[in-house]
Amino acid sequence: MQSFAAQLVYGEPLRVPSEILVPATPRFEASTFIQQLRRHMDQLRPAPAAHHASPATFIHKELQDSTHVFLRQDSICRALEPPYTGPHKVIARTDKTLTIVVHGRQVNISADRVKPAYILDGT
Repeated sequence: MQSFAAQLVYGEPLRVPSEILVPATPRFEASTFIQQLRRHMDQLRPAPAAHHASPATFIHKELQDSTHVFLRQDSICRALEPPYTGPHKVIARTDKTLTIVVHGRQVNISADRVKPAYILDGT
């Protein structure tokens, strides 16, 4: 006797989903749909890009008045090596850069690489 397992279990053959669903008649013609789709796609505008890669940098308020600063090392530090060098004397400053003395020579440094150093007067 040749029969499917479903016929033995349920007593009748299984229905294929296409036999259950009634074919839907399209609400409009394909050419009308394409025209509406094109009009809709022409009206779409891209969303403005977010600036994830350029966060605002933190600059100390006291940096404008400080006479000395600590300079952050941008190289890889060994174990127990301090991340900042200094204090270094400030020669000149602009909004975004500072001119400081490092090892006896003047160097222009970005303001986001330094933090103010508080020098206590020994007198």
